[in-house]
Amino acid sequence: MKSSDIQRNPLARKAGSGCLGCLWQVGVTIALGCVLLMAMIGVFHPWAFYLGGKFHILPYWQGWGIAHAKSGDYLFYVRLEPSMRSSRMYLSTNLGGDSYVCTPRGEKIRLKLGGGMRRHLNLSTDGEAISLYMHYWPWNANFKNDDSPRLELRGHWRNPNLLMDDHSSIARAFQPDGTVYHGSGANRPYITEIVPITLVPGSYSDFSAACDHARH
Repeated sequence: MKSSDIQRNPLARKAGSGCLGCLWQVGVTIALGCVLLMAMIGVFHPWAFYLGGKFHILPYWQGWGIAHAKSGDYLFYVRLEPSMRSSRMYLSTNLGGDSYVCTPRGEKIRLKLGGGMRRHLNLSTDGEAISLYMHYWPWNANFKNDDSPRLELRGHWRNPNLLMDDHSSIARAFQPDGTVYHGSGANRPYITEIVPITLVPGSYSDFSAACDHARH
């Protein structure tokens, strides 16, 4: 259709601008949804904006660290935030997020993260106990039955860091050569080597660079 035809036909002009109008409405809806979510977190979980000891505009904390186990060095990356889902831990604040572990073989494994802290937290979480649990979560996780490795970190905040240990989960989740153990957890001792780890503030790119460097 020529531009002159569109000028003579107002219905054609309206149809031509319909897609842009829809995109604008979708953008506004998404923006309002984000504002509403941030407002809800501000009301129910205001401490999320102060994780690590300083105010930040986004309500999450991310960091990484190295666990020196007998089977080798394991690098962990975590990004944690309050979860609006009901807590699986009694009288605790539910946490969610993402995590990665870099094995001694240089393999980066994506993990789904959950955890908890006590309810009714103050703005400062310094000194507060925290527990995190993680399991294998690839892009097609919904079609896989095996969620190994399954890992735990337990400890407390010492702002701006997290001082934790693995509660023997590395020894349960990995073989002595650093490969993932896919057998039943019932076939292994629950508590053996307990490995300390300190998570310091940092991004996924910091973690990834450290993992790549460890390969060489």
